[in-house]
Amino acid sequence: MRISFFAFSFSALLLLVGCDSNPLDIDLKGAEIELEFKRLDQDVFALNPAAGETNTDQLYAKYGEFLVDYCDGVLQIGHPESDGFPFAVAQFIVDENMKVLFEDTETEYPELSEIENDLNSAFSYFHYHFPDSTIPEIVFMISALNYPVVATKSTMAISLDMFLGADYPVYPQVGIPQYMFSNMKREQVVPQAMKGWIQSMYETEAVRNSLLDYMIFEGKILYATDAVLRKSPDSVKIGFPNEAMEWCYEFEPRVWAHIIDQELLYSTDFMTINKWINQAPFVAGIPKESPGRLGQWIGWQIVRKYMKANPEISLQELMINQDSQAILASSKYKPKQ
Repeated sequence: MRISFFAFSFSALLLLVGCDSNPLDIDLKGAEIELEFKRLDQDVFALNPAAGETNTDQLYAKYGEFLVDYCDGVLQIGHPESDGFPFAVAQFIVDENMKVLFEDTETEYPELSEIENDLNSAFSYFHYHFPDSTIPEIVFMISALNYPVVATKSTMAISLDMFLGADYPVYPQVGIPQYMFSNMKREQVVPQAMKGWIQSMYETEAVRNSLLDYMIFEGKILYATDAVLRKSPDSVKIGFPNEAMEWCYEFEPRVWAHIIDQELLYSTDFMTINKWINQAPFVAGIPKESPGRLGQWIGWQIVRKYMKANPEISLQELMINQDSQAILASSKYKPKQ
């Protein structure tokens, strides 16, 4: 089963606004998706070990194989069919740290209607662009601060305990780096969920050897968020503060010149790729005002240029294109000084 930790065709109904308009601006009227939402966090903590109510059969019946992925994979407390499973669940529920996470999650998210509406909207756009792809069941959970999003073949699970706010006091106490706090908030639930689900569809087959490969792959994921998060600003989609976005646009030509001058584009060195693509307070070797994951942002701009230059290419065709060099060449990406 595909597990990623981090996720009918209405073509006759969904028409482009106009041939000269943004091809991502589509009319979804009459073709909206209604997702199924479940609260695994509440269902688990509704069990009452003190009263001997730790029968997990109903949980297994309701969540099926995802309960296996959750308990055996995310929490690592055992398989639901094991003899000691009810005891392991009881231990999880009565653990004081887990109780605090759940209570704080209940306080921050007493209801999820706004998030559910945003996910319905995002997956309506997703269904237009990927009509043959699975529309997942959405499960909200407590992951014990392990993963923000978990995607399996048919389920996308969102860890609400990973979005309790940038100033949530538990995060620094458990050793989460400070530069990650800013995206551990409500505003990031839907963007991170959608990026996680889309990435889970393509990461297994993706060809990623050089820095360029990684940049284009991440750029494609972000372009897909352009398609499904139509009302979200770029800063929210990538998770950069406004000042970081301003820095990116101001210094984009210099950053690109640095990558070319230092011959980084085709580097397969792990450390080089890591510092440009993965989470960090900034990119080592360039000014500290630069945001981490800057390589993702550059890849995003390349992919946007590519899609603008090739309007006949669908989002699905973009996502399966493994030729990073051809995408770069066709984009004619060259930010001006």
